[in-house]
Amino acid sequence: MQDDKTIQQIMQAIKEKEPFHQQIPNVGKLIFNKIVPYLFVYRIPIVGKDRMLSELAKSETASIIYKTDFTREEWIGVIAEALAKEFGSCLVIEVWNAPEDQVQDISIQLSQKNALQLAEYFAKNIVLEAPDITVALEKLSKVPKPDGHADLFTLKELQEKQIMSLGVSIKQRYVDRQGHILPILLRHFRETLGKSLSRLFFEFLRIHTTVKAAEFKLQTHEELSKSVLDIDKKLAQESQKFDFLLLVTPINAHEAWLQFKKDKFYRAPKFIYRPMPIDPDLVKRNLYNLRIEDLYDPTIAYLFRDKRSELDAMMSMLSDRGKEDFMHGSLQVFGNVSDKLLNIAKALLTVIERDEPSDPDDKVKLDAHEFAQLAHDEIKYLQAQRPDFNTTVRVRDDISGVMVNRGVLNISKEYQIGMKRAKALIQHEVGTHIVTYFNGKAQPLSLFSLGVPGYEQLQEGLAVFAEYLIGGLTNDRLRIIAGRVIAVRHMLMGHSFIETFSMLSEEYEFANQTAFQMTMRVYRGGGLTKDALYLQGLIELIQYLKEGKDIRLLTIGKIREDYLPIVQDLTQRGILRPPALVPRYLSIENMERHRDLNKIGNIFTLINH
Repeated sequence: MQDDKTIQQIMQAIKEKEPFHQQIPNVGKLIFNKIVPYLFVYRIPIVGKDRMLSELAKSETASIIYKTDFTREEWIGVIAEALAKEFGSCLVIEVWNAPEDQVQDISIQLSQKNALQLAEYFAKNIVLEAPDITVALEKLSKVPKPDGHADLFTLKELQEKQIMSLGVSIKQRYVDRQGHILPILLRHFRETLGKSLSRLFFEFLRIHTTVKAAEFKLQTHEELSKSVLDIDKKLAQESQKFDFLLLVTPINAHEAWLQFKKDKFYRAPKFIYRPMPIDPDLVKRNLYNLRIEDLYDPTIAYLFRDKRSELDAMMSMLSDRGKEDFMHGSLQVFGNVSDKLLNIAKALLTVIERDEPSDPDDKVKLDAHEFAQLAHDEIKYLQAQRPDFNTTVRVRDDISGVMVNRGVLNISKEYQIGMKRAKALIQHEVGTHIVTYFNGKAQPLSLFSLGVPGYEQLQEGLAVFAEYLIGGLTNDRLRIIAGRVIAVRHMLMGHSFIETFSMLSEEYEFANQTAFQMTMRVYRGGGLTKDALYLQGLIELIQYLKEGKDIRLLTIGKIREDYLPIVQDLTQRGILRPPALVPRYLSIENMERHRDLNKIGNIFTLINH
């Protein structure tokens, strides 16, 4: 009688679309965080539970985990049939440990012709996510199941009840010969399968159910557990204890330039940096006290671990500020300069005329306070979209040029700029860096405002492209972006500050002060490779647009391009929200200029535009 009452309660929950968790004493559990047309089944064998499969099952939206002596196994068929009636179809995926003679790491097994496309899609995503994991498809004449277990369905039942079934047989490559867990491999398998199953689920929704996949969202508050929010908060706290760029940028750049000029460019400048406000070792300790390994959600766990690794590398760089090892850390965080990128930079400097006619708008220079007023005007434009958008602009004497720090625009008091360049720079700094910071803050995970690891390349590429979209990307600006790549490569080859400055000013004919600024940016801290990202990011953005992809998606926060599948996954699950602010360069008034974005051939197309 109790069993009958339980299944009736489950049927009612499915009908009312109410989540339910049903514990079956001494046997297992049914977990439905949301009523979905999907069941993930793991039957615990007599020899004991597999940790990876159990954790994978717990991370799924709807799963049934039970021991082989469950006397109400027919419940699975009843639940699947009820879900199929609600949604038009139901997908049942069962996982188990592979037999010893299985060759591939993962065997995806199916017996229905209409399940082949899903099986192929699942396999493709596993390989994309982890090329080292081998996958095979197996077509069977019977419904797939682990050896020695009862059939959950017959082929006839699947057909009559609109149920689709896939079996997933997995080798225990994450367990050694002595039976010890190999934790990194276990995590690798669990996260690969978790992400791939998430994409499979939405593909199934799109093709085989009556649900509109784009509208099928999982509620944020249901999906983000307290442990996820706690770790996100602590990562943010550690990130906000320091500002990396401010700490590696000289506070005496203007005075150093005056002294360098006085010394006739023959004596390397001495740079002074801010005192270190943190102990990098303590920050590292706090980072590795975070129990990211306990999170079941593979996508979010990956995000957090990736960010922790980046912060760890930055802490090492700050410990090595002013030393040779700083440059090695920069290569790890910001990357190297490839031969291909170097050749493109050299080609740009060759084909762009050095004596660009001056623009009448640039004859009159704005000072720092006048430029700040332009920034305030742009902030008011954005506030018209979202009254809760609020930031400020600071004119200060301890920085060089302009930089955005946690959504605030900082301007050197010595700064001067022509009007045309100023309008372009406003879209670069406010329209991109500040807008993506605010859009990231509107997300439930602070990671998207702080910046995912490696976000700078896409961010700077987008920011430079914003200059193009409003007609402010001049040839001089392209030359500087290309010159920075050459300066970084020159520094990496072991050349001194003076040698790199001389190359820029003599061989490539940059003005002395411009060459000094470029060289200072590259040699700051002990050797920073970040400035090569502007050109690389711009090239990759052009390729992204040539493929017809959405530029607006890139403003959702501070992301990088290979994170876009993660962004789409979290958006489909209702965790991420659409961009809160639309920058001016993507507004309707600028639509004419970006109607044909996918027709931009390459970086050279931007010359003279």
